[in-house]
Amino acid sequence: MTHSISRQNTHLTSIRRLLEMFSTEPQRKMNRIAAAIGILLLTGCVTARATMLGTIPQQASVPAEQVRIYLADETLPAACERYALISLTGDVQMTTQAQLIAAARTRAGKIGANAVQLAPIEEPSTARVVAAAILGGSAERRGDLVAYRCQ
Repeated sequence: MTHSISRQNTHLTSIRRLLEMFSTEPQRKMNRIAAAIGILLLTGCVTARATMLGTIPQQASVPAEQVRIYLADETLPAACERYALISLTGDVQMTTQAQLIAAARTRAGKIGANAVQLAPIEEPSTARVVAAAILGGSAERRGDLVAYRCQ
């Protein structure tokens, strides 16, 4: 009985804290929540991981908008050196290829790369998408892109 009462008190305290959080400075709190939701929607649950390649020492970060995108069949300038492999994953229901590419630019910039060469992004089969919808789980699109450091 005592355990049940202490659990109820803990829940009441948590609820009270949540109410206080939303009742004080309501506009600022709502702005923070809206910003967090916006960030989640823009990133669309994309995971971008980088594996460093070669011998180039870690470079200073580069703003994502300054990371150049090269298509798979384009020739990169001779002054570019392979820097990292960026592995991307994202749920097919929650992401687009554009979001995966944006995540690659962001990740490349964070590690100091200033160019990314696109490779085909693998889409899950229709059967996998249907199975994920019926059985739960996710069907992910995946891609591995090469990040470069160009002089």
